[in-house]
Amino acid sequence: MKPVILAEKPSQAKAYADAFSVKRHEGYLEILPSPIFTEGAYITWGIGHLVELKEPKAYEPKWTKWSLGSLLILPERYEFQVAKGKYKQFTIVKKLIKGTDTVINGCDVDISP
Repeated sequence: MKPVILAEKPSQAKAYADAFSVKRHEGYLEILPSPIFTEGAYITWGIGHLVELKEPKAYEPKWTKWSLGSLLILPERYEFQVAKGKYKQFTIVKKLIKGTDTVINGCDVDISP
């Protein structure tokens, strides 16, 4: 199975891909076989957050309008949804990840000083 490298954004994926010979596909790049990836690999990316927490009103209709007095809003179980406008890229990332046994996290670290 070819490993999947997940970058945070397209420009980051391109920077990784510049070190290899690649074939372009919609939503991902395919690294051709090389000394590092002997069978090749895939590089894909997010475009911001692909997944987000559902809004409070998705859990309870009474949370459609809330005030300071109704806080804390704590659902029994948190649920996620694909972010608006990002379903296509989410589907590409999901398909690639389900088709491999190795995912390389190539996202930003986000360490604050």
